[in-house]
Amino acid sequence: MCVFELRGMELMGLHVYPVTIGQISPPIHGLLSRPSAKDHTLPTLIYYHGLNGTRNQAFQDRYLILAEAIQNLDCNLISVDLRGHGERRADKNIPAVENFIRLLADKEKNPFEGALADIKRTVDFVIEKKIALPQQIGVIGLSWGGTHVLYALKHERRIRCGISLLPVCSIGSLLEFRAMKEHPVIKQYEPLNFVKELAPKPLLMVTGEKDKRAEPRFASDLFQQLEIEYGEAGAADRLAYAMLLNTSHAYDERMTDMVVDWIQEYLLPEPNTPNLG
Repeated sequence: MCVFELRGMELMGLHVYPVTIGQISPPIHGLLSRPSAKDHTLPTLIYYHGLNGTRNQAFQDRYLILAEAIQNLDCNLISVDLRGHGERRADKNIPAVENFIRLLADKEKNPFEGALADIKRTVDFVIEKKIALPQQIGVIGLSWGGTHVLYALKHERRIRCGISLLPVCSIGSLLEFRAMKEHPVIKQYEPLNFVKELAPKPLLMVTGEKDKRAEPRFASDLFQQLEIEYGEAGAADRLAYAMLLNTSHAYDERMTDMVVDWIQEYLLPEPNTPNLG
């Protein structure tokens, strides 16, 4: 058994290994968790962390129950540093958001286009290293990571399904980005403007009633927009929205069962089921 030590916390029973995804700049640093010490090609979830978070988030504190639940489904889990975050910050002396905003100010570096390139490269890596088959890759994320789930479903045809927890569906409403809400790149990548043509890929969106950061009203607006698209595609049952009562902007244990059910339904299909993309 591999015991992974993270900030003084031993994660007994999780088989976690550091990975570096190259052929992209800056390289993507990640953590790969397997159900056993053996190297198996299995259904795999790519985890995207929240704003100012790192790849470590999936294996820390309240999130650990989610990592364990995914492992118990006999799935791999790979958590990656998002662009401008963790080891991918250009200036490690300032917070991730400031790094990200500096990228926005650089006309030659669009961090959102970079994020889309990261999504594709991570999927390439998962397939190249035989971590998962192309039709067995899902994405999951929380907050800023939940937004990346939406981007990933739109941008990467090889992703089978997505789970977006407490997604930021109005970037300009975040305190850190309010001064830049009219920036053309921000407006372009606002989920309500950018996230479309996802159907028929299964998508679960979960919001919190008392979330003042990723306000559920914006996620509800996006859901209603997608609901039309999924209905027209004959895939209404593959789109789901839930609001958890008394939940603020933090992972809630009640999400775990919802995530497990969604993975069992859409990422662990019967043998020889074709890719939904």
